[in-house]
Amino acid sequence: MVTTTISDFRKSIKGYIDKVIASNEPVLINRGVQGAVLVSLDEYNALARTASVLNSQTGAETLKAAQANEFIEVNIDEL
Repeated sequence: MVTTTISDFRKSIKGYIDKVIASNEPVLINRGVQGAVLVSLDEYNALARTASVLNSQTGAETLKAAQANEFIEVNIDEL
């Protein structure tokens, strides 16, 4: 993960955004003791889909079965 300061990020925002989009590698922007992470839209959408599946009852059951090396048939429309 690339790390930068808020002031450097401000100076080079276009370059950081271009790099994140091209590489799918997030950028950690430090701001004192706190920070933020810049991710590509593709990465964000993948994270959102994963969270949605894991929050669904069927998704949670599927994950539990996979962790136990048991597999169940799932209709993707039910996720």
